[in-house]
Amino acid sequence: MRIALVLAAPFPSPQGSQVFVGEMASALAGRGHEVHLVTYGQGREVRGGGFVHHRARRLPLDDAVRSGPRPMKPVLDVLLAQLLCRLDRRYCFDLLLCHNYEAAAVGLMVRRLRGVPVVYYSHNVLEDELPTYFRLRSFQAVARIAGKWLDVHVPSRADQAVALCEFTAEQLLAAGVKPERLVVAAPAVRDGGPARPANEARRALGLPQAPYIIGYAGNLDAYQNLETLAAACSLLLAKPRRRPLLWLVVTHEDGRRLDAIVRRWRLGGAVRVACAQSYARARLAMEACDVLVLPRRWGSGFPIKLLNYMSLARPVVTCGCGRKALCPGVEGLVVPDGDPVALAAALEEVEQDAALAERLARAARAKYLRCYTWEAVLPLIEQTCERARRANPLFGAARECKAV
Repeated sequence: MRIALVLAAPFPSPQGSQVFVGEMASALAGRGHEVHLVTYGQGREVRGGGFVHHRARRLPLDDAVRSGPRPMKPVLDVLLAQLLCRLDRRYCFDLLLCHNYEAAAVGLMVRRLRGVPVVYYSHNVLEDELPTYFRLRSFQAVARIAGKWLDVHVPSRADQAVALCEFTAEQLLAAGVKPERLVVAAPAVRDGGPARPANEARRALGLPQAPYIIGYAGNLDAYQNLETLAAACSLLLAKPRRRPLLWLVVTHEDGRRLDAIVRRWRLGGAVRVACAQSYARARLAMEACDVLVLPRRWGSGFPIKLLNYMSLARPVVTCGCGRKALCPGVEGLVVPDGDPVALAAALEEVEQDAALAERLARAARAKYLRCYTWEAVLPLIEQTCERARRANPLFGAARECKAV
């Protein structure tokens, strides 16, 4: 198949969604498909990986890489739609594989003009996520209403929809997506093998060898619930300790958005930010950790960082969202959402019980290898794409395209 993989975001970026989509492009190309990755203009053109990268025109002074709404997004989406139309006239895509809402809206516009089918890849539900980007309750209420409207009107218009987890699938069905047009396909990440010994990674990063290092990798947005992790670290620091404690925050940001949380919980020198502008750098920082933490609440979406954690064979402690991949007590420790006392107790248990930590780490990696590699996930994605392609009324008909 000739596939346009559409992502309304800067690319490349070490953020989970961009890593996931980039790896999907390479994985599909590796199975013989002709893949064109179509993204915003921020970032740089990626060569290699078996796919062709097309970037929309970049707006002057627009270097934002954060998720969430901002004033220039509608302009960026129009530029992306224009580029996608031009590309479809040239390549005659079999389908548009659109990741998340803005890409889906762009894809639906192009389908209206060009007749190419759209597969919507749902990373989240906006009624659930959109309010987390605002602080004022009045703005949150408006965002929730807007998110619900988009949940109802965008996914249901796609030829096929893919949800990353059962929770999101249930939300999409309630919003009007027809069951026969919806599949649940777990995400995947490339296997880089188990982590190297933590002491080697610490030497490479200039980190001290003595501390018990608690790691978090990802962005610093409110929906990540970092307040709970900070509170848990504060509780651990208040106890007598045999080893120093260090919270290592691995992020593509400079860490300034974390300052208020650090001050509020008086963590001071117990926090270190590892700025990682590539996955290789982020992986090295995660390898330096004794335990990796996902404080995100149960809800829509599937944190790609969780699969990175599992693949590294490090013990994982998580709040509710981790239940989507981990069997509690077997493949990781799962605590109630927003409960810093329970989170601190779980982190302390992993620190004090080396056998438990090793058992959890081995089981998490085994689960990852069974369920979350591209070899495990791609066949269902291909079946979904083929179903959308064959259901298109124009399937088999000649389309007007320029010679490639």
